[in-house]
Amino acid sequence: MKIGVLSDSHDHMENIRKAVDIFLEQKVKKVVHCGDIIAPFMVRAMSELKGKAIEVIGVYGNNDGERLGLYKILGEIMKMKGDFHEVTWNEKDIAVYHGTDNRILDSVIKSQKYDLVLCGHTHQVRNEQQGKTVICNPGETCGYLFGKATCAVVDLTSEPFDTNSIKIFEIPK
Repeated sequence: MKIGVLSDSHDHMENIRKAVDIFLEQKVKKVVHCGDIIAPFMVRAMSELKGKAIEVIGVYGNNDGERLGLYKILGEIMKMKGDFHEVTWNEKDIAVYHGTDNRILDSVIKSQKYDLVLCGHTHQVRNEQQGKTVICNPGETCGYLFGKATCAVVDLTSEPFDTNSIKIFEIPK
């Protein structure tokens, strides 16, 4: 099973649509947004996912101030799971956290409780492994900070499950 991962979209509607297109082309079964969605109207950029058999979840980032609006409006497409979420998909234990507090993120990784930790916040791609835990930050979907918009696809069925299970996609300009 493949999952699409994006983070730090910061209302960049066009890049969100392009990331969704990548996820559909890659035939993902799940989509995870690691925070900093910003405004509820971004639901329009994800509308192509509506009605598809794709579960979409997200966590809040430090810039997601309109939490109630995000929860209500995005609910038709994406289920917001709070600041931190854990889920098991394809027998992989997964943690999702924006990464606002590096001490918390480091503790989650060092716990070795998870096969995969999905995060964002730094706007920089991170694909590494510490012990059994694979860490994936898909970078910035918006492309504002570093000028390179990215998202990721994680193949949870690949064996061994490691950094080669993650493919980073550059979102075309």
